[in-house]
Amino acid sequence: MNMEMINHLHSVEQEYSVKILLAVESGSRAWGFESKNSDWDVRFIYVQKPQWYFTIEPQRDVIEIMDDPFDLVGWELRKALALLKRNNPSLLEWINSPIVYYADEEFLGHVRSIATQFFNPIASMYHYNHMYIKHDERYLQRKDCSMKRFLYYLRGILSCKWIEENKTLPPVAFDKLVAATVEDSEMEARISTLVQLKKDGKEHDLQVVDKDLMDYAHNLANYYTEHISAFRPNQNDVSSEVLDSFLYDTVRRCSPNVV
Repeated sequence: MNMEMINHLHSVEQEYSVKILLAVESGSRAWGFESKNSDWDVRFIYVQKPQWYFTIEPQRDVIEIMDDPFDLVGWELRKALALLKRNNPSLLEWINSPIVYYADEEFLGHVRSIATQFFNPIASMYHYNHMYIKHDERYLQRKDCSMKRFLYYLRGILSCKWIEENKTLPPVAFDKLVAATVEDSEMEARISTLVQLKKDGKEHDLQVVDKDLMDYAHNLANYYTEHISAFRPNQNDVSSEVLDSFLYDTVRRCSPNVV
């Protein structure tokens, strides 16, 4: 599968005349609780040819390709760095995905370093808070709630716990997040069992979550919903000049030689 993925990425570069800097897995496969029939959610950052950056006309800065079972979405470098400045959670997870299909190592090392400088714990806490509230309202109140939706819900809650304790981006891999935030060994074991059921089944299989685990999740969710307004850690104050410099240097170094 990895070789097939690399071929897909090469095809994207040739078709769109771009250079891919980073391509990773996103979503359930990156988190580590994919089902047997889960899609591959490939996300990538790319750089355009030099002349793309010297025009007054708006340019499309997204590449989207649906080729079942592959879902490929790419963001142009300038767009990605602008989103990084605004602490975009999706981009932060791409940059730190444990499944990397391709990376320009110099770019990856530098962008990860910059991401830590621009990380905003308050905005991130609100993002994950919104994630678990949305899943609670839309899915957990239903009798036919899937394992997938409960695990999304729990991931949002535990991410808030991580941010409260560490003031950094939570681990993308769900098992690492659980190991670092769930002190109750029995609850950790129940979560692990649920994850394995998800991996052994299909994407929307239903599974009743036992009451103790559901209560554990709800209690944590209620705590963070009640206390989030008081979460006010110190934040980095970083000039966007570091992003401008990184954009300039990367375009010069990596932009495809297309006239």
